[in-house]
Amino acid sequence: MTERDPIFTDLRAMYEDLDPPPAHLADAMIAAIAAENLDADYELLSLLGRSTELVGTRGSGVITIEFSHDETSILLRVAEVDETTRRVDGWVTGAGASHARLTAGNQTWSADVTDGRFEFESLPAGLIRIYFSGDTELATPTFEI
Repeated sequence: MTERDPIFTDLRAMYEDLDPPPAHLADAMIAAIAAENLDADYELLSLLGRSTELVGTRGSGVITIEFSHDETSILLRVAEVDETTRRVDGWVTGAGASHARLTAGNQTWSADVTDGRFEFESLPAGLIRIYFSGDTELATPTFEI
């Protein structure tokens, strides 16, 4: 549990009480996406796991995130180095990527992709996006580390 979790829980409860979503909203959105055949442009982001069991090994908090699009899969391990710094270890398959570029605000980091593996050290906590180049161009959605 992070220090933000109680705030988000309270915020969610407030909006559920004051302005709840319509009961049919999720089903209507699924039907709309299916009708538009948006699967070619759809990227799936999944939080696979969050662990604080191995405190002291490359940071105290670790999350695993997976992105998938068509035949491409990206697996990220995000480790908390300290309160403001993160490390990202990643693996990409199916894209023929040879280079990864990470952006956070106005800052950019680059890494070579070797046998599908890449890493970024000493990143600031916050919103990031990762771009891949090589056989094809690919980018993750923006997400928070």
